[in-house]
Amino acid sequence: MDLSTLLAHRLGAGGDLPALESGTRTWSYADLDRVTRDRAAHLRRRYPRAVRVATAGEHTAEALLWALAVMRAGLVYTPVNPGLPPERVREAMRVARPDLVLRGTSEALREPDVGVPVVDADELAAEVSPPADGESPASWPVQRTAYSVFTSGSSGLPKLVNVGHRGIENLCRAQTRLFGIEPGDRVLQFSSLAFDASLAEILVTLYAGGTLVVPAWDGGSWVNAVGTHLAAHGCDVITVPPSVYARLHDEARKAIGTVVFAGEALTEVEFRAAARFSRVLNAYGPTEGTVCFSVAEPNRFTTSVGRPVDGYEARVHDRTLSTYATSGRGELVIVGDGVALGYEGVERADGPFTTVDGRTAYHTGDEVELRDGEVFYLGRLDDQIKRLGHRIALTDLEGRLSGLLGSRVAVLTHDGSLVLAHTATGRTEAELKSWLRALLPKWEVPDLVLAVPDIPVTHTGKADKDALRALVARDGAGTGGPEAGQDIVSASVEEVLGTPIAPDLSFFDAGGDSFGLVQLQVKLARHFGEERVRKAFDLLNYDFTVEGFVAALGDRAEPAASPVSSVFRAVSAELAGLPAALAALRREAAGDPRAVTVTGAGGFIGGHVLDRLLGGDRPLTVVTSGNPRRLVERHRARFGRDEADFADVRFLTYDDLGTSAGDTGGWGAVVHCGFQVNHVLPLERHVKDSVANTRALVRAAAERGAHRFVFASAASVGQEFLPFTEDALEAVGDPYSQAKFVAESYAGALEGDRCQVDIVRLGLVYGHTPGDAAFLDDDVFANLLRISGKQGVLPRLTGLVPVCHVADVTDSLLAAAAGRAPERRSLLLQRTYGVDELRAELGNVPLADPQEWLATVTEAGTADTRVLAALRLWLGEPGWAGPVRTTCRPIIRELTKTLEI
Repeated sequence: MDLSTLLAHRLGAGGDLPALESGTRTWSYADLDRVTRDRAAHLRRRYPRAVRVATAGEHTAEALLWALAVMRAGLVYTPVNPGLPPERVREAMRVARPDLVLRGTSEALREPDVGVPVVDADELAAEVSPPADGESPASWPVQRTAYSVFTSGSSGLPKLVNVGHRGIENLCRAQTRLFGIEPGDRVLQFSSLAFDASLAEILVTLYAGGTLVVPAWDGGSWVNAVGTHLAAHGCDVITVPPSVYARLHDEARKAIGTVVFAGEALTEVEFRAAARFSRVLNAYGPTEGTVCFSVAEPNRFTTSVGRPVDGYEARVHDRTLSTYATSGRGELVIVGDGVALGYEGVERADGPFTTVDGRTAYHTGDEVELRDGEVFYLGRLDDQIKRLGHRIALTDLEGRLSGLLGSRVAVLTHDGSLVLAHTATGRTEAELKSWLRALLPKWEVPDLVLAVPDIPVTHTGKADKDALRALVARDGAGTGGPEAGQDIVSASVEEVLGTPIAPDLSFFDAGGDSFGLVQLQVKLARHFGEERVRKAFDLLNYDFTVEGFVAALGDRAEPAASPVSSVFRAVSAELAGLPAALAALRREAAGDPRAVTVTGAGGFIGGHVLDRLLGGDRPLTVVTSGNPRRLVERHRARFGRDEADFADVRFLTYDDLGTSAGDTGGWGAVVHCGFQVNHVLPLERHVKDSVANTRALVRAAAERGAHRFVFASAASVGQEFLPFTEDALEAVGDPYSQAKFVAESYAGALEGDRCQVDIVRLGLVYGHTPGDAAFLDDDVFANLLRISGKQGVLPRLTGLVPVCHVADVTDSLLAAAAGRAPERRSLLLQRTYGVDELRAELGNVPLADPQEWLATVTEAGTADTRVLAALRLWLGEPGWAGPVRTTCRPIIRELTKTLEI
């Protein structure tokens, strides 16, 4: 079905259902049918010879009406970004050669000399009237091209992609089904009309009978306007790039039913943030493929972009062998009816378009792995760089650094330097680089670190790396990468000495003297700045070599200071007055002694605690940091529960804790399992997130009359329950365990006559069912076993690995909640495993030095950098000191079976 006919059919069948909302105005399908039908007829009458119509308008209902009218008229719809500079406008018009340009506002296309007629849309709309001889035609004969969209591609030059009609109905049918859009669902129209994602938003919504919603916009920040609208009105479906989602506040995020990520590689940070509140989909598709090629609905973070939608097949191209395979790694080639017709003005044979097995196909330039029909995105082939002898895919590194920092990042190159732009706070550039050097292989450590309040985005919603390069240049940070820096230093040395020297040869051994060294310092300061050079010379102690200076220059400052002192001072100050504040909050009447409040119910341990409590006769409250609806959906899938099992469960978010929301009888016992498990996330971030949630929960427990508070802590905090001091906090190994120790102190402030506090430090908890397998993706020890089994070698561990089983952990936490725990401060370890026992479980694999093992695994490039970073910390710890065996459960054997080792 061609585009004009498809629109006529869907608009004509919608009747009184709302089709378009903008501000206080709503158009029904019947209204939209009439308006676009009459405008289409007017276009055909006024411009009978027109073939292509360019439109320049953004984020208004009027711009949408004209877009639909052009499509319905059977003309080639060609949207142009109205904010383009004059030279780009002229270039776009030269490529497109439209017969008419419809200008949405007087501000659009300010440069009038574009070589084609430019008509103000408002003036044209005023001319439209129903024909005197009856209704306007429902549809019109169409051109071979349905629409054309500009894309910059890898060259940065505008290319106009001509898309035919054959893939449009498949797109509408597939996204309607996969996104779950039903008549009446409200779909937010976010994308710039100059971006092909807008076509999917518009056409799919109308195909499904949904309501297209255009937020009110005053011409300022579109992202802010969208966030304000979402917080006030919500929506059922929104499609956004991850860069844009990162800029939405939580009130906006909570109001989204389904978020579809598109336009950029999805990182774990955005996935986790969105999964707290919404159903999450990850869509992929180049402009050359009728917007969308594949869609994934992950229940945990993955690089998968799903399986091809209706009408498509995937192939991977091996450039060396010139083969097209249905599995393996290589360049993704999309095959199917939705492949574009080609680029305007470019012969098809000259571009990436081809045929595979007699069907139209397109080489995407994206590197993927194709496994069992599922596409896993690895990055752009053209964004790979070589650094210190290693090839790096910037998109892949971006995703992994985002996971390490727990924030939105962008990775780019500038004047030979590798630049990390980030939105994390709390660390200086020197501290952050020092931390990253301890976690990453040296070829992945950025040369420059740029802190920004937000990652800037282009009009398409993607990260604007040109804007970030401008920031780097403005701040004078770009001085070249390691290779460029070494060239500058070598040339300066040669100028002073009159002869080149080897990179590792001492300046003095090459004949230099102290006066020459002063000359050299002055020359280098012109390139790198006086302060940086002075600090580098200090680090070298004036024993100068080229490679030593380049390495010292990368340090730029002393090693990062530990955050422990500042965290300890802030926490201690609050703890000093907290018991009295909690006592003042406590109600006269205690909470219901039968009631139980659970946190972390979406996690591994908390989920088992919740499941044990469901169906009982005790009032049950769940406090969650995510969307309660999503938590219920996942719990049902994980444990096979029915919707009715949750009928009497009250759900609160952490934001609700400061209000009386859901407070209908007070709390009895609190079982606090909610804590982000991330061993490399900085302590400051844990304090702002998980520890802050604990603090809020403790205050709420006092206010709601809880008589018991049980905290699931970690054995990695230590075997002894020591007072909270700065030395004790510093002695705890990693930031996650330090944060647990801080949280224990807040929980302990509740201890008193009216509330019993139990702290249970747990060993590594296993016993995962098939529904729990996703939780092992982030587990450090499970990944060590998985990687060791794959590599056939195990690192030599110092000390023992303490473990326990989730069934017994659940028993212990609930026993403490019921007041049956023998001790208020306890360790729960059931077994310890030494290296010989672990070897036996893995088939007696050989042992290796931990650093050699890490180097081998890093070089193999098959393990997640975030996991390797955590393993570097974990392998540096001494392990558990004494053997424990209080159970006969084969816990590690169960684990290796779950991991399929």
